[in-house]
Amino acid sequence: MSNKIWAVILTISLVVAGVSGYNIYRLSREYQKGINEYAALEQYVSIEEEPVVKSQEKEETVEEKKSQIPVSIDVKYNELKEINGDFAGWLYYEPLEISYPIVRGNDNDYYTHYTFENVKNSSGAIFMDFLNKKDYSNYNTIIYGHNMRNGTMFGSLKKILNDTSIAEENPYFYIFTEDKAFMYEIFAVYITDENSRTYDLIGSEEEQADWLDYIKSSAVYLSDKEVTPQDKVVTLSTCHGLHSTTRTVVHGVLIVEEDR
Repeated sequence: MSNKIWAVILTISLVVAGVSGYNIYRLSREYQKGINEYAALEQYVSIEEEPVVKSQEKEETVEEKKSQIPVSIDVKYNELKEINGDFAGWLYYEPLEISYPIVRGNDNDYYTHYTFENVKNSSGAIFMDFLNKKDYSNYNTIIYGHNMRNGTMFGSLKKILNDTSIAEENPYFYIFTEDKAFMYEIFAVYITDENSRTYDLIGSEEEQADWLDYIKSSAVYLSDKEVTPQDKVVTLSTCHGLHSTTRTVVHGVLIVEEDR
């Protein structure tokens, strides 16, 4: 092979390496900006966890333990709504260090490219399906977030796939709105396709029952928690990998709802 051909191959390789390196650098900078933004938003939230089992004259029963939410959170809703009028609540799951504001836009595209503060960034935001109600009253409320390589946002959801004891030992996550506090119990975790029945927003009770059957047949982790068509479910969803059409999914069923 002539020296000229080698020179061309070398030049192309250097260009490709340079472009790849720049893209990685740009992506890393965007990720860091997203991290910094969420870190700044933490000033609007104060979280205090209480033991699930409280010291009383006698130990509470399991049902008594579930009669109240063991996490106290003070959210400055007015300040957050001034920053973004799409603010729809705060999501909290301590074992995976998930503590983020939720937004709901006019479609499911905008917040894949824009942050909570409406800054264009590939990190996007944690957002509710635009067809869901902000009061979490739908049978299936879907919340999306990017699978960040550094584990932030919903990048940590995959940990439950690799270690289901996380969900077994820490099954509860929480959503706080201005009027309500919701406690959900994780009952199913699995990988699915982006066009699967997971993303059905459900209609009749018969359709909801069929949807639950699909969840049970798909689950990698399935708790013994009984879930019925009369329950309310929150679905946490993220890409399983870069440019992948598969999704990592965590389902939680509402077990406590309290006025705030």
